[in-house]
Amino acid sequence: MSQISPEVKEIIHQLKSEDEKVVLDAIKQNRKEGNAASFKALLELLKDTDEPTVEAAIIEFLYDLKDEESIPVLVNAIQEEDYSFYQSFLVATFWQSAIDGSEYLSLFVETAIKGDYMTSLEALTVIENFDSSFPHDELLELESDLIAAAEEEQNEDKKVLLASMADVVRNLPIEGE
Repeated sequence: MSQISPEVKEIIHQLKSEDEKVVLDAIKQNRKEGNAASFKALLELLKDTDEPTVEAAIIEFLYDLKDEESIPVLVNAIQEEDYSFYQSFLVATFWQSAIDGSEYLSLFVETAIKGDYMTSLEALTVIENFDSSFPHDELLELESDLIAAAEEEQNEDKKVLLASMADVVRNLPIEGE
């Protein structure tokens, strides 16, 4: 791992403060000088905070995310059970901030199948905004998974959402065409 700058170390330190104003200032500072290390600390704070103002500031930060290097950290958080309460917000980050998550198509499909209605809705929105082409075999497999999940889904609204996602996946551009 590369050397962490003094500025990033200070941001990480301030994110752990008990003083809400210091934490909010650190979130603002992270916009200017942060990196993947401070982003990971920010996500940890999101998981651990019970301060609505801090939570809102972090979600706002996520929706303005521009740093492509933060994508792997975000993807890991989406996959971790500890972040399940915030999963819909984490997924929404990909379309809200317009960072490219097309490399993680299967993750978004899996998250939609396993997640709650809001997470599924956010995953559908992410997939609808993809501007990439995909291997035909992968699209067929994911479409099949979505159709099977829709058939088994008990929640009628989510059932419709998963069926809609299967249609979207079916119509994604195929590599080489």
